[in-house]
This record gives sequence, structure tokens and C-alpha cells, in this order.
Amino acid sequence: MKKRKLIKVLAGGALVGAFMLGAALPLRAETITMQNFDEFSSFFEGKGYSIAKWKEGTQPVPPYVILDIPEEWRKKVAPELPVAEKKRTFLRLSIPLAFVANHALREDRKKLKALEEDHASGKALSKADEKWLLGQADNYGLGGRDIDESFWHELKHRVDIVPPSLIVAQMVDESGWGTSRFAAEGNALFGQWSYKGGIKPKEQRKSKGNYSIEAFKTPLASVQAYMLNLNSHDAYADFRKARAALRAQERAVTGPDLVGTLIRYSERGEAYVKNIEAIMTHNDLPPLDQAKIADEKIMYVTLK
Repeated sequence: MKKRKLIKVLAGGALVGAFMLGAALPLRAETITMQNFDEFSSFFEGKGYSIAKWKEGTQPVPPYVILDIPEEWRKKVAPELPVAEKKRTFLRLSIPLAFVANHALREDRKKLKALEEDHASGKALSKADEKWLLGQADNYGLGGRDIDESFWHELKHRVDIVPPSLIVAQMVDESGWGTSRFAAEGNALFGQWSYKGGIKPKEQRKSKGNYSIEAFKTPLASVQAYMLNLNSHDAYADFRKARAALRAQERAVTGPDLVGTLIRYSERGEAYVKNIEAIMTHNDLPPLDQAKIADEKIMYVTLK
């Protein structure tokens, strides 16, 4: 498996916010090593997992996490697979990443609300809770603000999930079903930029400066960085505003409801949004927004 250095995402750079992998994850875990994608397919089918059942809500999404995207996926496996099988394999790998990342955000959001209630009641926060809260504030671009009503209001708008249908659709588009050079060399699934190291594009646009594509230790870290980007950068204030409006109306937070707010995610603008909408529709991704994650130990999957 490839060794990579996890590079911290540059604050304020090219629509990328500061990243800190500090979200809660299940403490129970096991690691599974598989020799190839045929073994992964056998594992998936042998466990009785089914994307169709996840969408139907008759089976929760299992919390397994692929630890690396092997270069063989790009160079050999994906090119030799029929298109439908390539897509199915990538969805089997990418959908659980979205759910594990969202689970961590839900846990953080739950803790945030509990601390807000304690603060409102006059209860003093413990040093550990205060440190955690200030860390979250820094992480989400709210460092240095007074802890008042507006602080809690804005932080809750930021510490929130991203619809799985949107995560997966953008992952598909940005990584070419996981076959991009950036995905193979740096687990970079969303094409996030950095001006402090990373993977150099072969055709770097000089007008944009000396930028690179951010590299990550794991695919999950890439997903979490992308989600933090949407939850913290000024470019996505409309995304957060629309999500908060859905919450206020007690409506589900869905990809189709929010995709239109991401017009600034790409220089392609409206064309980019329409493409993400098409990916969601053609691959029947919106039902994932109603799916649940299984309450069981996380499985870290290593593909040799």
C-alpha cells in the first residue's frame, strides 16, 4: 500500500478551508485485508450487502472504510471492467465513506447541542469541553469570537451533515469514478487545491499561481476535508443557509435540494451543477439521503 504524508489543507486557499481530522468515530474497529477487487466483491456479496437495499431502507449502510485507493484500480482494474461493474464497484467503496463521515459530524453536532444547553443553563464547561469547543470554532472558521447566542447559532449551521447523494455525485465527477491520477496518487477525491504542497497538475494554469491538488492519507480524510470545505468557506454560505432553512422547516436535508447552491464549487458554474444533478439522477443516488448507517463496529479495509 502506498505511503503518503497527510498535508494540512490551506486556510483561505482556492475555496478550501482549514482541515483538522478531529471528528468522533466509533471506538470499536477491525481491519480487514483483501488481496484484490475480486476478494472485495466476494466480501460484499458474502455479507449480503446491497446498494439497492440501502436505498430502500431495508438494510443499513455498513460502516466499512477503504484505507487506500490502489493504483491498480486506475491502471488495470477499472479499464478492464464493463462500465456498469466499474460504477457498481466504486459505489460500493464510496457510499460507506459518506456515511461514516456524516456519522462523525452527527456525533459532533450532538455534543455541540449538549454544550449549548449547558452553557445556556449557566453550567460551567469543563476544561476538556471548552478546549473541544474552541477547537471546533477554529476548525470551522469561527475562532476568536465571543461565545454568545450568535456564536452557537452560526456554529450549529456549520457543524452539520452533507447529503450522501451529493457527496457521492461530486466524488464521481471530481475523481472520474476513482480513476483520476490525483485519486490514485493521493486519495484526492474532490480536487481540492493547496498552495502548500500536494500533487502538481500536469497542466498547471499559471494564472492561478503555484497550486497543487491536496493529497490525503486516506479516502475518508479526503471526504472529511471536502465536507469541512462546504461547512466553513465563505463561498458556500448559500449552501449552509439553504440547509439551515430545511432544518427550520423540519424537512430532510437532501442533495437535490442543495446542489444548486454549489455554483461556485467549480469554474464551470451552472454547467457543473447540472452535471452533478445528472449524476445523481442517472445513478439513482437521492434515495441514499434517507438511508441509515449500521450501529456496528467500523471495518477498515486494506486492498493490496
